[in-house]
Amino acid sequence: MDITFDKYQKRGAYHWKEYKRNTAYRKNALKIKEWVRPGRTLDIGAGDGLITSLLGAVGIDDNKVAVNLAREKKANVVYGDAYNLPFDVGEFDNVIMADVIEHLKRPEKALEEINRVLNDNGHLYIITPPKGGKMDKYHYREYSPEELIDFMKEMGFSSYADIDVRDDLKRMYGEFVLSK
Repeated sequence: MDITFDKYQKRGAYHWKEYKRNTAYRKNALKIKEWVRPGRTLDIGAGDGLITSLLGAVGIDDNKVAVNLAREKKANVVYGDAYNLPFDVGEFDNVIMADVIEHLKRPEKALEEINRVLNDNGHLYIITPPKGGKMDKYHYREYSPEELIDFMKEMGFSSYADIDVRDDLKRMYGEFVLSK
């Protein structure tokens, strides 16, 4: 079953609105801004472009409404999907998927593409809600920290650091590198 992600149609550029207020989302966005290393960064699932803009990154999203909202905010977001990234081999130092992996029907395909566009010394940042309780209606899969690490190992990535689980932000933060 395909899941229709309609939050942007219903709520507009809601990340920008939440960022202006002192919300958990603002704290999450600021943590990401400080956490991601300098370098050419790709934001997969950029949505309305708030984090893309904070990082000075290139974003990609498969939701046309979200891409248009991002462009209205002057964020560098292009239309496309995680399964067929329109970028060159090794083009990025960093790839970020903030609240994205849980929405992917085929995360394996997306990670193959990330492997292709990430340079040999690059870092992959995954932010996702930790598994627990009732699963969100927009999610295909949720992960515990151990499940995320195991899945990433299967996909050719190793943990760069321990998964940081932040109960106050209802998210976990994982940094990965390509296994050598």
